[in-house]
Amino acid sequence: MVSPHLKAVRVERLWAEASTVHVAARTRELRVACPDCGHRSARVHSRYARTLADVAVGGCPVLISLVVRRLFCDSAVYGRRTFAEQIDGLTVRYQRHSPLLQHLVEMAGVLLAGRGGARLLHILKAPLSRTSVLLPSHSDARPGSARQARRRPAHVPRGRPGRPGRVAPGNLTPGLPQIPA
Repeated sequence: MVSPHLKAVRVERLWAEASTVHVAARTRELRVACPDCGHRSARVHSRYARTLADVAVGGCPVLISLVVRRLFCDSAVYGRRTFAEQIDGLTVRYQRHSPLLQHLVEMAGVLLAGRGGARLLHILKAPLSRTSVLLPSHSDARPGSARQARRRPAHVPRGRPGRPGRVAPGNLTPGLPQIPA
């Protein structure tokens, strides 16, 4: 077994190609609880493939090609009709890294910041750009959240020094009364 968190899936193929370890796996045919209501379902809507990066093994990066199911929720209590199954310890909604690799990336980002964290991750065979190391990860992140994280917050206006729209230092909310210190 390459990683202990792969025990929850059925590994169909394992091979090395161009200094990368590839794992082809699929979920087991079990009943899965809906994340909203907890109703257990085995009624399959569809299947799709996810590609996850995992921590390196023997100095080689690991890519997991995982086939997961989208299931129907038969409970009429909540509005959710379908949901994708998640494998504990292996998948998180909208993430392309295993939780173990994501923890490693977060620790490198916290301890070494952007460029230093990216260098360490390159040595550990988990190459990411310095901006990817600094971007926050959320389990509830939606597609495009990385793009949203890089955008200027709505309350900070545009402007450059000496140009119209310039913001005075310390005044992040122009047009609103300032609270005296």
